[in-house]
Amino acid sequence: MFCKSWLLVSLLILLNVLLLYFTATTLERRKWRKVARKLGNYHVAYPQNYRFILDQPEKCEQQKPFVVVIVPVAPENFEARNAIRITWGSEKLVRDRVVLVLFLLGSRSGNETLQEKLQNESQQYQDLLQSNFQDSYRNLTIKTMVMMEWLSRKCQQASYAVKVDADVLLNMNNLIKMLVNLKKLQHNYITGLVMFGNTVLRDPSSKFYVPHDVYPKSRYPPYPLGMCYIFSMDLPEKILQISMHIRPIFIEDAYLGMCLKRLGITPKKPPNIGQFVVRPPPQFNRCYYSKLIAILTESVTQLISFWMDIHSSSKPC
Repeated sequence: MFCKSWLLVSLLILLNVLLLYFTATTLERRKWRKVARKLGNYHVAYPQNYRFILDQPEKCEQQKPFVVVIVPVAPENFEARNAIRITWGSEKLVRDRVVLVLFLLGSRSGNETLQEKLQNESQQYQDLLQSNFQDSYRNLTIKTMVMMEWLSRKCQQASYAVKVDADVLLNMNNLIKMLVNLKKLQHNYITGLVMFGNTVLRDPSSKFYVPHDVYPKSRYPPYPLGMCYIFSMDLPEKILQISMHIRPIFIEDAYLGMCLKRLGITPKKPPNIGQFVVRPPPQFNRCYYSKLIAILTESVTQLISFWMDIHSSSKPC
């Protein structure tokens, strides 16, 4: 009798726990659905007639770069831009190939002080591209398409372009070596850390939540991760043209994959996957970092780098 009573009590407790769990889960999902509906904008407003507030229209004509590197960055992130300028971004000639590094920014509405600082920065360094779209996470696809627009119109002289995030350490020597080793100029070429069959997230609490009515398929087409990808200069114009027929979503690298699929282009794995590293070695490795050491500053996403005397170690790489 005692055992039966204990079993009944246990079952009642279990049922109550399950009821509480499902109630809490339902309430949480409803909360995030409200947040998601409030955020909205799963489709972003592109194309539009955005204009450049700050521009470098003659840079490619003057320098005729082999590769142009575009770094999307927030307008107020002066530290990240300066860190890149004094480290890997300072290399203008690598293996006898001209390299051009430019920063791509959106706008901050109503911040006249910030805009004045950007004007001064642009005059000093002449490496800022600023468009008049609102710079935000939800507008990263706009930022990517504005980059493609600028490249297609004002940098046809380059052979390749690179999109790289501001918190990524780029080894210019390895980059140029990889592209030169391709032997002949590539067409319809894009490479990086390629995601194949990545699942579309349907959880409203996820940062990357996309509803069925926005993108009905369960998996995205292959696409290179947005942290860094390299592409031939015939692609920007093709991507822009095909984008007129594909409604953009806010996940910019997945949208790039959607455009590539419509073009019949599959991103290629890099010749050396070891050159694309998401997490660096836990201990310093001179051969891994080559000429640069990266250290974190106050922000986890900001990398401050400085030159290292590679001759200080007697052991060659």
